[in-house]
Amino acid sequence: MCLFNELSLDTGESVGYRDHRRTDAADAGRGGASIDQGQGAMRGPMHTGSLPQESRVELRRAACSDLLKLFEIHSAVFLPHIARIWGWDERWQRGNFLEEMATASTWVVQADNEVAGYLQIQNQAERIYLRNIALLPALQSRGVGTRLVGQLQAKAAERGMPIELSVFRINVAARRFYERLGFTKTQDGQTHIDMTWHSPERKQRGT
Repeated sequence: MCLFNELSLDTGESVGYRDHRRTDAADAGRGGASIDQGQGAMRGPMHTGSLPQESRVELRRAACSDLLKLFEIHSAVFLPHIARIWGWDERWQRGNFLEEMATASTWVVQADNEVAGYLQIQNQAERIYLRNIALLPALQSRGVGTRLVGQLQAKAAERGMPIELSVFRINVAARRFYERLGFTKTQDGQTHIDMTWHSPERKQRGT
């Protein structure tokens, strides 16, 4: 079993980290794993028509060996926003990244067998919380994020649950992306905007 325990992300000091999800090296390395442990799991491999025909995009569970690469992607995607809002503290960011890995289901997005992004969700009693989607520039604006969120919406609709998330206030592109997919603003904070998606059927029922 992969516990992500005593990993430092090359900071030179160990960081106590225990993954309580049911994840092991065999599942982590298997293409086509399900997106969540609940009912109606989202599955890969995933193909999208907006990518070249020869490209193959798949999802698999994150493994210990993915941590450094996923943190590199996290930094590439989020550093510009975080640095502008609070300043970038490398040590704090590494520790916080490990904590997020411990408390969310993390899935690797692979393009042609190369790690190209990740998806993090939390399955909660009355909602699905979409914590992060991070894709390398090569996969951005090519329909991959839309497909990921669309599959998550389908599963949320099956369960009668909303999807909730937060985006940086300054990340206008992300906010517009989610608005295009049917998310609406529910709270306007100083640094973040909270957004929620409900299935059309649930809206019609007024629940």
